[in-house]
Amino acid sequence: MTGDMDRQSRLQLRLEEKCRTELAHELDLLVARDDYRPELAYFLELFRSGFTPAVVARRVERPVVNLLCLQAPLELFLACGLHPYKFFSGSLVAGQIAAPKLPALMCPMLKAALGALELETAAGSAHPWVMPTTCDWVVKFREMMGLCGLDLSTPLHWLELPHLKNSARARDRWLTEVVGLKDFLAGLSGRAPTRRMLLDTLTTFQQARRSFSRLIEARRAGRVPAVWFFLIANSFFLDRIERWTEALEAALPTFQTQTRAAGQVFLAGSPIYFPNFKLLHLLETAGLAVAGDDLCSSERLFPAQVAVDDPTDFGLLRALAESYHQGCQCPSFGDNERRLNNIRGAVLGTAIRGVVFHVLKGCHPYDLESLTLEDSLKRIGLKFIKLETDYTAEDSRTLLTRLEAFGNNLENA
Repeated sequence: MTGDMDRQSRLQLRLEEKCRTELAHELDLLVARDDYRPELAYFLELFRSGFTPAVVARRVERPVVNLLCLQAPLELFLACGLHPYKFFSGSLVAGQIAAPKLPALMCPMLKAALGALELETAAGSAHPWVMPTTCDWVVKFREMMGLCGLDLSTPLHWLELPHLKNSARARDRWLTEVVGLKDFLAGLSGRAPTRRMLLDTLTTFQQARRSFSRLIEARRAGRVPAVWFFLIANSFFLDRIERWTEALEAALPTFQTQTRAAGQVFLAGSPIYFPNFKLLHLLETAGLAVAGDDLCSSERLFPAQVAVDDPTDFGLLRALAESYHQGCQCPSFGDNERRLNNIRGAVLGTAIRGVVFHVLKGCHPYDLESLTLEDSLKRIGLKFIKLETDYTAEDSRTLLTRLEAFGNNLENA
């Protein structure tokens, strides 16, 4: 028994070291870039100094609650004295840790998240969960935690997502879910959000949203390389929102030079998380600049503005529910024509000539949606390419060849 425990401990240490090496390699690549500026060091250091929930909890000096989807109104967490942590992992190594216990063809992002969770749990850390029921993989996440031998005793709250958007019944159901989330969070912290707390939190998020909108505008103008945009967006959950916003404001003036690229593209599909910036590097190598995206790990970080027309406690909750329900552009909705229209609207009348659709293997909602979107975009004269990939480096050469050919098509169009 002692020998088995020693082997397990050694394996644990090796995996942790491989994860640190993987992280350091990507950070070193970013620091070595010609467009690196000291104002970007804050975002790099958030990852370099550790971005597990336990580390983040110490950094923000608040209890952390894990969540798997941005559909949960983030303002409620802060109003209850908690910090929302979007549990993610772009680590290829972490995915390999969980792979032997899970289905072969499953979402690699969640596989990596489960591997990262194994490493953190081994370090003696556990945090409550909020799980919006977006895709089938998320719904089965807790079950997969059990398959990986993870602790299932931590508090968990299911947030049942209605899969229709343009339905009064769905909106009413979602409002009920948001009220239930508020009660769950208040129970965790022992602090029920007052009207004043909610209003202050809304103001804090509005300031962050305005700064992020300026970053989006700079990218539309071709001044923000994709790797920096994604790094900044990915880091949102790693510190107090006020400090993140201040750092973003300090970094915005550094983006003054237009990127040199053969063509501007719009990136759609499955999310991309640090340190798995493989596709972003390949796009740059192929001479393509990402001028916009609809990824929930990036440009869809914030939903639509929260419009408050009733400042009562219930009115604020209803405004939050409406904003997150109507603003969400997840392909898990059944009536999702608005999402497709938003993508078309984002590219029409711009210098964007093509759409790169990124699909993680096993990500079925996005894979299916790509078929509808491709037909729609080609009918209005836009080029389209779907890239299906996994958390692996082996397909990089093939992807680059396809992207280079796609770039040539954009130039000749």
